[in-house]
Amino acid sequence: MYKWLIIGGGIQGTTLAVHLVKSGRASIEDLAVIDPHERPLECWKRNTSRIQMKYLRSPSVHHVDTEPFSLQTYADKSQWPEVFFGRYKRPSLSLFNQHCETVLDEIHIDQAWKTGMVTNLRRKNGLWEAETDTAGTLTGERVVLAMSFSHQPSWPEWTKPYQNDGIYHVFDREVHDVSNESVQMAVVGGGITAAHYAIKLADDGHDVTMLVRHPFRIYDFDSDPGWLGPKYMKAFSKTSDYQKRRQWITSARHRGSFPKDISRTLAVYKEEGRIKVIQDEIDSCQKTDDGKIQIHCKTSESRYEYERVALATGFTSDISRFDWVQRAAQAEQLPYAGCGFPIVGKDLQWGKGLYVMGAFAELEIGPTARNISGARKAAYTIAYTAKHTN
Repeated sequence: MYKWLIIGGGIQGTTLAVHLVKSGRASIEDLAVIDPHERPLECWKRNTSRIQMKYLRSPSVHHVDTEPFSLQTYADKSQWPEVFFGRYKRPSLSLFNQHCETVLDEIHIDQAWKTGMVTNLRRKNGLWEAETDTAGTLTGERVVLAMSFSHQPSWPEWTKPYQNDGIYHVFDREVHDVSNESVQMAVVGGGITAAHYAIKLADDGHDVTMLVRHPFRIYDFDSDPGWLGPKYMKAFSKTSDYQKRRQWITSARHRGSFPKDISRTLAVYKEEGRIKVIQDEIDSCQKTDDGKIQIHCKTSESRYEYERVALATGFTSDISRFDWVQRAAQAEQLPYAGCGFPIVGKDLQWGKGLYVMGAFAELEIGPTARNISGARKAAYTIAYTAKHTN
């Protein structure tokens, strides 16, 4: 039996594991980290590598370790070649990933790792049982939901007839590599993923067009830094109106945006003719006789043809797809807000011994819940609360 079952081994779950072990709240033998991938952060690494992200959007103090300046100290000691970018000291992806591996090796995360998909969760005799498809049934005193929605790529309705037939999602688990063949590519989306991927494709020699619904939105971060502290969170935490909290979260997030450095790169590529940008809303698509995808837009009478269409349309945030969570919540009569997300306490406890992080905790953590900063805040909250309660 374990003291902690952590479901999800991405940024959220691994950050919690580090905080629990380094705070002395648990030993690595007390933890079971359950994830469908073979290694920690595998999905994160696959997705960021696929779009060839060079630097994170978040500053250097946002990472998986407990000490705020751990990443900067690590960079100084290891004399890393590509370190930080800009005044916010945004770390290079390679530095961030290596730091993660070092920190996770320090706590021996491999000893707690359980590769498998959770299929059922229930409370029995005061303990939590997590049934998995490949790792058997694991029992723990406490369980933490730290899953993301990265397995739910969002497919617009107009794409459905040609899903994975000329049209693919950038974050599909298996994506056909197009780097060795110069093709006419469309990237659908106007946010940071679309921008990174369009730049990558152009660098690979493809003829790239970005199809965007709105003018480029330029923000340093995906929400105002005021949401990291009391400036905005004081009023957010004070209200018990969860509909209002949801409205604040939605309006606070700069969806479909990217920082100035990416904007400058796109401007150069546009000037050089390496990336074209069409602002319109896609209405439908069809296959041509020669197998191309023909896209029809709402306001333009023009039709655009591409050999491949890549979707950078984000993920679907549908908690109901975790049917085992729904069953557990129903059995334990756990509260939901009208938006379908959990109503949890300040300690991030949803039910007795059941904690949440990431998107599951955003009605308590706020707009930053899904980010690295949100992972740190949730990990500290859970570890601190658990340390002072039994």
